[in-house]
Amino acid sequence: MAIHISTLIQAYIEQRRQTKLDEIEKKKNVKNGVSEIELANLNELAQIAYQDFNVQTWLTSAAVRAKQISLATHAVKFTHGSAKGSNILSLATNTDAPYLDSSAIVTPAVDAVGNAAALDVAKLLQLDDGNATLAVYLSQGDDHVLRPLASSDEQCQLWADGLRQALEVKTPSSHTLAKQIYFPIGGDNQYHLISPLYSSALAHELFHQVQHSRFSDEMKAARDARKKNQPSECDVVRYSNLAVTISGGSKPQNISQLNSKRYGKTYLFPCTAPDWKSQYQPPMFGVNWLDSREVGRNTYYLVKLLAEFLVKVKPLDSTLRIRQRRDRLADQILDSILTLAAPHQVNVKGWSETSELSPAQQCWLDPKADHLYSGDWQTEVSRDFGLWLNNRLEKASKQQLMLGSEALQHWQTLCHDAIREAGR
Repeated sequence: MAIHISTLIQAYIEQRRQTKLDEIEKKKNVKNGVSEIELANLNELAQIAYQDFNVQTWLTSAAVRAKQISLATHAVKFTHGSAKGSNILSLATNTDAPYLDSSAIVTPAVDAVGNAAALDVAKLLQLDDGNATLAVYLSQGDDHVLRPLASSDEQCQLWADGLRQALEVKTPSSHTLAKQIYFPIGGDNQYHLISPLYSSALAHELFHQVQHSRFSDEMKAARDARKKNQPSECDVVRYSNLAVTISGGSKPQNISQLNSKRYGKTYLFPCTAPDWKSQYQPPMFGVNWLDSREVGRNTYYLVKLLAEFLVKVKPLDSTLRIRQRRDRLADQILDSILTLAAPHQVNVKGWSETSELSPAQQCWLDPKADHLYSGDWQTEVSRDFGLWLNNRLEKASKQQLMLGSEALQHWQTLCHDAIREAGR
């Protein structure tokens, strides 16, 4: 195991050296050639590269520079690009997690936050031998994975301690630009101060899931099969109503390494409440539909508002302004009731034949029931409304209003006019 990870480390350092040498060689082979001075300088740079990328020299440098970065799954910079608080590395998993959070990810992606010049150290720590990454080995105290590369136990310990600085938060701290929530836990001004951190690991997992559903060859083949009405072994996956936030603006690398790989994008799923559509049920029970729960629930606050107004103006002389305000509130109640009546009026004609509704209300709510009532059913329904509204207002005012025939007549007139305007 140790030989395997050490081989990966050697290969990684050699690759970085070769990249540097290739850059130097490219400068040597320019079309018009280089001067002797420039050639000497480039040769000197190549010699420095050989020295700097010696395994022991580079690891010693990496151990010193590791404190400039933090490996993290939760980063504070996503809240604000200038936030200086601590980042958290949490690799604990819970495959039975009831919620979608970072612990539900089997192999969470590890982010790197800090000085971009030290991101090469972050890549070193994320080298994986198939069993674990170098970062995991060091976090578990398995310093021996570095021993085959060191000249002594002291040097191995120096490297391990230095590289571990990118994994540990010795003095956790928040920042004025970080989010903070005061959560009350009892009396005497007791509270918990919670500082929520953005989960870059979770955002990265969701980003790749969405990208896969949109652009992968597998999904493209499945969508083509669906268009052609052909079978497919793969389900078509779509994420609708997505929102996108951008972190870091034109320089996403200033936030974190993974943020740069996501081009600064984070996908947000819709969290609106579902739009429930209740199954239609006609009012089959009760003589007076106005007494139903359907009407009471939808007019409760409007009736309460009218009752509060009438109680407020009760000791005042009646004025045109007061009467207009009263009628506007009553019209709102009527509008709500007529809106609730509309689905019943377009239901299958004759549905009220087996209901308990009064004949007048059957004629109102069921257009086919006109023959059931030879009189003026509009007047009867209007009177039902007036009695109902008087009763509701008295209850809403806790008996501060005692409304008689004058109010009844006024509500009845308003309702009669509203029914006629509605075409019934």
